[in-house]
Amino acid sequence: MHEEFFTRGSAFTPCCLEKYASLQYAGADEIADIQHKLLMHQLNYAAKTSPFYRELFSESGLDVEKLDLPGDTCKIPVTTKDMLSGANEDFLSVPEAEVADVCLTSASIGTIPTRIYQTASDISRLAYNEELAFAMTGITASDTLMVCAALDRCFMAGLAYWLGGVKCGAKVVRAGAGDPAQQWHLLKTLNATVLVGVPSLLLKMAKYAIANGESPAETPAEKLVVIGEPVRDAELRPTPLTEKLEKVWNAKLYSTYASSEMATAFCECEARQGGHLRPELIHVEILDEDNNPAAPGNPGEVTVTPLGIQGMPLVRFKTGDIAFMIDKPCPCGRTTSRISPVLGRKQQMLKFKGTTIFPNTILSALEGADYFHGGMVEARTGNDGTDHVVLYAAVTSTRFDSRFLADELRAKLRVVPEIILLSPEEIDSRMHPEKRRKRITFIDARD
Repeated sequence: MHEEFFTRGSAFTPCCLEKYASLQYAGADEIADIQHKLLMHQLNYAAKTSPFYRELFSESGLDVEKLDLPGDTCKIPVTTKDMLSGANEDFLSVPEAEVADVCLTSASIGTIPTRIYQTASDISRLAYNEELAFAMTGITASDTLMVCAALDRCFMAGLAYWLGGVKCGAKVVRAGAGDPAQQWHLLKTLNATVLVGVPSLLLKMAKYAIANGESPAETPAEKLVVIGEPVRDAELRPTPLTEKLEKVWNAKLYSTYASSEMATAFCECEARQGGHLRPELIHVEILDEDNNPAAPGNPGEVTVTPLGIQGMPLVRFKTGDIAFMIDKPCPCGRTTSRISPVLGRKQQMLKFKGTTIFPNTILSALEGADYFHGGMVEARTGNDGTDHVVLYAAVTSTRFDSRFLADELRAKLRVVPEIILLSPEEIDSRMHPEKRRKRITFIDARD
């Protein structure tokens, strides 16, 4: 099927991928067959065009042409973030003259950011990806979509959302991730029906409006597409922050998960039961500590091979995110697998009081509550060699002390870290230091 897309060493284009848009409703065998053909094509392309993968495959004795997928997938070496940062330029698979865009990730060695080079074809693929993601949430050409994510400083996310909004025919407002007063003014002036951004920033905009005597719930905004922060737990239940956002905006919230390296989004459909996999755009594995497939339904590290990438292909790239796959049928009728909410970052996993927990699990138990202004988690090495966890928190009133927070966490998590209360101003300055692209919610001070 579509054998013309599988010429060895060539790159298939987004117009080819668009022929697979209906694959999300296909049978399991058809999905698996097409995805493995696309994966084999991408492996051949990387082996031929990428200096990094030519050397890696040669050193590991891997002959891509002899692979029998899916059984031989585990024979392919994994790629780590350190590899990508340390040999960044060696991943480039096209002449520099064909590079159309440069994105920077938050990963770095020292102060050198990691670069993701995109060709014009990669940018078209990004638009196709986001168009399909938005369509899952019910966004149409009649919507006005306000992008409250950074479109500057070489971020990929804001670019992807703008491209996808334009491709689906919506009116797109490039509000950016800046001042809530300006965002609120744009929302009211242009009657945005969809807001895209980080949950905590959308809550900050709502709080600004309320403080100025206005009601977010009375705006035309009816959908919130959110990124970068957990909004559902492992059972897919909404977090307190999600409940707060939906109430204050009177809007439905949809989660989407992506990264610059993946260049692909896992977006919730209207059933909101996990992010749907796009089989024509990405091959996903959930790997255990030994880089073997985790048992079905068990959490492991999300490992990806984006398909259709020309500029900087990545093969079995370990994202550092911990999640699990959901294979049970989705009420929306799509037959593709879904990915769970990200449970946490692998490097941030804490062994605390006999249990495994992630910093964002602690914060998610409080974020969105009226009494909670904000917080961050610090991990230290205790005297016994185990993790000692500290929650720095700010509350909205002195009525809510550390004992109150401890009771809230004990009820939801069964374990309670050391709690240190700070002023809202101090928490804000620690979480949003100057020149940092993302807010800081975790400090790893372990030995």
